[in-house]
Amino acid sequence: MSETQRTRPRILFVSANESAPWGPSETNWALAAAHWLRDGAEIHASVKGWDETPGELADLEKAGCVVHRRWDHPPYDLRPCYELPWSERRLSTLEAVRPDFVVVSQGDNYEGLGWLEECRRRGYPYVAYSNSASEYEWLTDDVAERLASAYNSALASFFVSESNRELTERQVGARIPNGRVVRCHFKVDYDAAPPWPAEDTPVRLACLARLDPNSKGHDVLFDVLARPKWRERPLTVSVFGSGEYEGVLRALVSRLGLDSVEFAGYTKDIEEVWRTHHGLVLCSRAEGLPTVIIEAMLCGRPVIVSDVAGNAELLTDGDTGFVAAGPVADCLDEALERAWQRRPDWPAIGARAAVAVRRQMPRDPIALLVDQFKELAG
Repeated sequence: MSETQRTRPRILFVSANESAPWGPSETNWALAAAHWLRDGAEIHASVKGWDETPGELADLEKAGCVVHRRWDHPPYDLRPCYELPWSERRLSTLEAVRPDFVVVSQGDNYEGLGWLEECRRRGYPYVAYSNSASEYEWLTDDVAERLASAYNSALASFFVSESNRELTERQVGARIPNGRVVRCHFKVDYDAAPPWPAEDTPVRLACLARLDPNSKGHDVLFDVLARPKWRERPLTVSVFGSGEYEGVLRALVSRLGLDSVEFAGYTKDIEEVWRTHHGLVLCSRAEGLPTVIIEAMLCGRPVIVSDVAGNAELLTDGDTGFVAAGPVADCLDEALERAWQRRPDWPAIGARAAVAVRRQMPRDPIALLVDQFKELAG
């Protein structure tokens, strides 16, 4: 069939992430791709090649998505992460696919710059989708100017929180008039209502996050738990997740002598976590809007979080959760203390959180995201 005879839209999802085989940012674009595939589109995806195929990507491929893997990464290719991959400069996926519409997914808010510019240079309509932003990662003037131009040439620029959108505008030094805030997926039933844990003592908090202190701030949490008052209180923290920093985090817990911390590994059954835990604690340094906050609130649990990126956008401090002013020990200690003093109110706080999050989160955010993509794709 010739290009002029095509009736199905041909869509290319580009995962600009090259730091890990899979993560929350990949889940967002993969779910959108699967949804659009079921609706009849021809779906392609460009991803970095890894020795093992992540399960989610394998499922997408089995469903009919054509996956283009970027394998060539010579050791002399010392490009910044935001420049176009060497393999793409050698053999263009864009030209091989010739898509009607391109979604460039970024784990942060800048790593897809090379892809955005290449779409514009070759004339393919595109959108940018950013999953996170960091207050301590700024770009030099020339790169920031390029990024601002690339965002503004997109049909739309999507961010998972209002704070991410505002921070990105600060970091590129310009408004992004086509910016849109969208909500990401979550892994519990929208109507989830796990019962409150039967035992109130000890108080059991859960920290659900990949084991990466750079962005998730586990070390801050451990420093707070090492303070004398928290050592004496009936409190345990279950650390759920996996990652390349597990060894050093276990060593830190051992060095601090923390009997209150247990490493619980990675779990897919989030609702089960909230059947045995009373609340979420998360002291992020960089974020988008963590799905674990959405999930905890949907399950009727109070959350204690740092005021970073979108962490506090769904919360009212003291009413549906507790917000630490920043990802530092004194701030987290203050918020955790306020929460501790109101332990009898936690079931009621969690119930209000469950109502509040459903006012702000759609039942199927991925379907709404794909609807926006379709509208932009024409």
